[in-house]
Amino acid sequence: MARIVLGSGVLLCVLSLTLETRALTVLPHDVRPGHAVRHFVGNYSRYTLLDPEYGTYFTLLDDGLLMTTADLAPLLDRSLNLAVLEQTPFSSSAHSVHLLVVDRRKMLSFSATNVIRGEIPENSPPGSVVDLPPIKATASVNVGPIAYKIIKGNEYSLFSLRDKAKSGIPEVYSVITEGEVEMIAMKSLDAEAKKYYDLVLQATDLSGIYKATLSIRVDVSNENDHEPIFEQDIYYFAVNGTLDQNSDNGTAHWQRFSNIGKVHAYDADGDRVYYSLKTASNLAVVVPQTGELILAGEPDSHEAELEVVAHDTGAPSRKSRPAQVFLEFVVRNQKDLPALRRQKRRVTRAVRPTKRIEFTEADGEVEGRAVFTLEKETDRETFKIRDENPWVTVEPSGVVKVKKKWDYEELGPEKTIDFWVTITNAGNGDPTPVMV
Repeated sequence: MARIVLGSGVLLCVLSLTLETRALTVLPHDVRPGHAVRHFVGNYSRYTLLDPEYGTYFTLLDDGLLMTTADLAPLLDRSLNLAVLEQTPFSSSAHSVHLLVVDRRKMLSFSATNVIRGEIPENSPPGSVVDLPPIKATASVNVGPIAYKIIKGNEYSLFSLRDKAKSGIPEVYSVITEGEVEMIAMKSLDAEAKKYYDLVLQATDLSGIYKATLSIRVDVSNENDHEPIFEQDIYYFAVNGTLDQNSDNGTAHWQRFSNIGKVHAYDADGDRVYYSLKTASNLAVVVPQTGELILAGEPDSHEAELEVVAHDTGAPSRKSRPAQVFLEFVVRNQKDLPALRRQKRRVTRAVRPTKRIEFTEADGEVEGRAVFTLEKETDRETFKIRDENPWVTVEPSGVVKVKKKWDYEELGPEKTIDFWVTITNAGNGDPTPVMV
């Protein structure tokens, strides 16, 4: 301070130095040159940095701005005391600046280093809390209250933050607290529209020097809020039958277990769909997994009506409104049926239904082994394989034997052995091809 003494008509100014101290200032190790450390403000003051040891890292401008001039990494974890001289026309004073250079990653951080995940059910009302682990940034030094803000991924402001000690829906999307924060949904979310949100949360001290970020994924759990919907409300299928040529009364035959048609429903929740008849029927059945309708019995009229219901696999399961299925049974003469052609051969008699039998690879391990026998309609029928097959042979009696050991990998993508058998009736000699 300055003490004024009058003597010999001369104004004598006697200067004395006082030391001004301030609290510890913490600097991140990776601040760039030009970072403002402190700004001294005085009247007509001139400032000088007295300590030359740190002259390569700091400079003091004439206007009192103390700033960095180099990378501070060599000073990491060191406590520094900088002496600053302030001079005015009438006085001088000294200031001491206490600095600590700290690794930024240790200054302010979250305990989680990877993405943390949270969950919220779809259709939750606004203000619902996202189920997340505790969110709180910690600092190696006392930085005071911390400000939290969502800086990425929060399109349309769907999420906000709230001091965990408080309640209600906040009007702002950032929060300042010394405690934990929680995330809330500002609107109801729809899992069918978007299943998850990737957000980035930032924590800073109030000066904005210390920063830490946390990646958060919010999963929107699906609720089964949609029932399956059929592509059509009404389905029409024609089922073809044939007249018995040996009967004079117009008796019709219907191929049992033939495919009638297929219904299809989709589920907006993405759940798997299966099908059932609303009322059980002896006429037709529906394959639950595919929606295919299979003829199971003889019709007693020219038309029939069924109702099919679709169910989803969600919890709890929901079912659709029934779809109506109208069947029309059409009788055709044998001569109206198209002739079967294979390698330019003409078939003059009806083709028997395809026979399908399932086996394992082990069933075909022994060459010459009889695997099954074709059924005869009369005792006079004999069998002959029509085209050479590498895997099986057919005896005249109808016994099918292993010709070559079956190899699952060599059977092709369908994993089937397909062959035609010609059936000859000793009474008329006409062959009938049957695909097995």
